[in-house]
Amino acid sequence: MSIYEWFKYIHIMAAIIMIGTTITNGMAKLLSDRTGNVHRIASAMTFTMYFNKILMFPSLVVLAISGIGLTSILHRSLLEGWIFQSVIMLIALFALFGIGLRYESRLHRIALHSEENKWREMPGDYWKWSKISIPIGFLAMVVILLALYLMVGQRSLF
Repeated sequence: MSIYEWFKYIHIMAAIIMIGTTITNGMAKLLSDRTGNVHRIASAMTFTMYFNKILMFPSLVVLAISGIGLTSILHRSLLEGWIFQSVIMLIALFALFGIGLRYESRLHRIALHSEENKWREMPGDYWKWSKISIPIGFLAMVVILLALYLMVGQRSLF
């Protein structure tokens, strides 16, 4: 396997992990929230925080490193067309990850506190912060889909 193929494989695997984790985290939260069950919500938030730590953040870092490696191997510039747009998308994903993590951490603390105190339902703060975090997750998914379009199509958005 050539160095190019190795970097490409790593890049594709990191993208798959990032997309899968994003969808899984969103579905876990959505489905647990729909039950209203404090234990299920706390479990889903714990799951989300754990997957963010072991899968999401590392996949973003690996995407950045492997993307730089691929452009270097191909003697391309990070500032050209679709590659530059991909860089912008990745920076946006890092920013959205940081913002989303802040809200998810808060939701996680509220959920754990509710579970530890054996509350029968989630407090209003949980739902308030959830309503703020949902658009962030949705925006992250849109950015991921745009980045995927750039990677697969290798043509600029504009």
